[in-house]
Amino acid sequence: MTNYIALAMLTLLAGSASAAPARYVQAASGNSLAFTFTQLDAASTGHFKTFATELQYDESNLAQSTLLVRVMIDSLDTQDTERDEALKTTDLFDAKAFPAATYVAKSLARNAAGGLEAVGRLTIRGLSKDLRLPLTLKPTANGFELSGQTSIKRLDFGVGQGDWKSTESVGDDVKLQYKVILLKAST
Repeated sequence: MTNYIALAMLTLLAGSASAAPARYVQAASGNSLAFTFTQLDAASTGHFKTFATELQYDESNLAQSTLLVRVMIDSLDTQDTERDEALKTTDLFDAKAFPAATYVAKSLARNAAGGLEAVGRLTIRGLSKDLRLPLTLKPTANGFELSGQTSIKRLDFGVGQGDWKSTESVGDDVKLQYKVILLKAST
């Protein structure tokens, strides 16, 4: 009898250890993905109107948690139509050849200060670089609010060809700010 109880407990424990993390998807509204860069020594801002986010999250098993973000480059908006069209050209984002940027994290981890980070790769214009993305997760009634900010270098991703490689008029640093409402997905 004792063997049956031990076997039943091991089976339950093994089943719960291999369970996939809960899956969360981006809500239809309340989300923002903004960027700030320097142009002619002045801060310029913009945002992407169309992007999708999926999080698989288990606080007790961050190594099995994942984050996927897909951003449609053509949806960028800086409130300046002429600049927006220039950003989509082959010298900058090349939106026709590379319509989406992606961030794929195959795990989450705690940093030295105890903060949460996604451990993944950002791909823009077909160029991929490792990026530890700081995350704040606030529980909501139906999931989480994911937020944070980080900085990248545009030239690391080829966003700047020809004359745009120069940082004289457009700086290399780009600050990204994000807030995403995530809802628990039905299985």
